[in-house]
Amino acid sequence: MKPLEVLIIDDEPLARDVLEGYINQIPGLILVGKCKDAFEAQQVLMSKPIDLLLVDVNMPRINGIDFLKSLRQLPYVIFTTAYAEYAVQSYELNAVDYLLKPIAFERFFTAIGKVMNLAPNAKQPDIADGATGRDEENVMFIKANGKLVKIELNKLWLVEGLKDYMKLYVGDESFVVYSTMKNIENQLIVLPQFIRINKSNIVNLNYISEIEGNAIKLKDRQFVIGPTYKEKVSAILDRYKMI
Repeated sequence: MKPLEVLIIDDEPLARDVLEGYINQIPGLILVGKCKDAFEAQQVLMSKPIDLLLVDVNMPRINGIDFLKSLRQLPYVIFTTAYAEYAVQSYELNAVDYLLKPIAFERFFTAIGKVMNLAPNAKQPDIADGATGRDEENVMFIKANGKLVKIELNKLWLVEGLKDYMKLYVGDESFVVYSTMKNIENQLIVLPQFIRINKSNIVNLNYISEIEGNAIKLKDRQFVIGPTYKEKVSAILDRYKMI
């Protein structure tokens, strides 16, 4: 496993500095360069492989989209721009995400999580001694109490929405983070053990102890499957039925 090597391409010095600060806060990322235009970036890409490009769209001489179209092989790409109108073009280039300035750390962190889930050799923080299996190799970092906290996803059994905040239940602990259900869901949806059962809850299938009608029991708590999610939840649970 290795860290993801990241290159910033942005003509705004302040934007480059903000992204550098964000990168330095996330384990598993290494900043290899900050370029003010496509020509500088081209020189870096010719000298060494890069795992992830953070690319502004509106840059002098060659914009970010045209620059990417000129490359034979594309690394993972996250667009960082103040212009929403280029979003469709960015996804035609298979960009992982499209971030609108000013970029909040939480939104940046979510985008990086998507890249790490896609990159098979991305470095992940060490798991507890004796842990085995693919599910236990998955982790996420959340910002709680002013610091980044590592969450082992095999121990995350419930996500609960609290208006503008989310409560994550990890083993016998719980963490309250400033986020949205959609952001959390986007990070967890790539993992088969997590399923959203209603507007306020995502559950870990490994912790379901009973299912009766529209009710699901996890540990000592019971939840109702929402009408909007019933068909999808039933289809997933049907795959695990023995009889």
